[in-house]
Amino acid sequence: YILVIGGDYFSLFISILGAVMIWEMARAIFGSAHSRFLIILSIGFGVVILLTGLRIGILLLSTFVLLFLVLFSIYCLVIKQADKITKFLICSLFIVIPCTLFLWLRETKELIILFWILSCVIATDIGAYVVGKIIGGAKLAPKISPNKTWSGLFGGVTASAFTGLGFSVFWMEKHFKFVCLSLLIAIVAQMGDLLESRFKRKYSLKETSNIIPGHGGIMDRLDGHMAAVTFIALISFTTSQMQL
Repeated sequence: YILVIGGDYFSLFISILGAVMIWEMARAIFGSAHSRFLIILSIGFGVVILLTGLRIGILLLSTFVLLFLVLFSIYCLVIKQADKITKFLICSLFIVIPCTLFLWLRETKELIILFWILSCVIATDIGAYVVGKIIGGAKLAPKISPNKTWSGLFGGVTASAFTGLGFSVFWMEKHFKFVCLSLLIAIVAQMGDLLESRFKRKYSLKETSNIIPGHGGIMDRLDGHMAAVTFIALISFTTSQMQL
């Protein structure tokens, strides 16, 4: 519903999701002992995403970001965890950039494009789970995510391709292009999932949080979506022959 409405409400919604994911990531890197710091940190990055979505002036946004990062750096020095600042800032890009690109796609592209991306990722997850459970077989990345299999990857890619075909037949043109992009979305979404699994394994986490009972954290649910949105946005940015 919020996706359909768009506008400032959608920007606020995405900024809240981004802030929660920043909190989940910061808690893993810095530990849960600095709870107030983590809350302030997540709110700060959420505001950055919100200001971007509200299309405020670049000078105001740059000033806020610079001030926020300076205060953040000073705090890290005070608590003697300056070594973690680089890890956090690099990891935060994997949240802030997809969130802002999601806002950009909602603002500049037809709504059906976003539904297509999200549907392909959901189809990938379902296809990978079902086929992986039924067929099993060789592990895709046993050291990172022991439950993922090559058969599951094939099932996810196939499900995403059929989803893309359905969208292209009923709502969009250029069937072959969207089927190919849907195949790539499935692969990119799986890569995003593996990247998040690698992050959790590094910090000995089963889930990034328990904010969604029985399903883990927001990052656990949106890792593939963020990767797919970033991929399609970059395609749209850089390849004029494949404009969406």
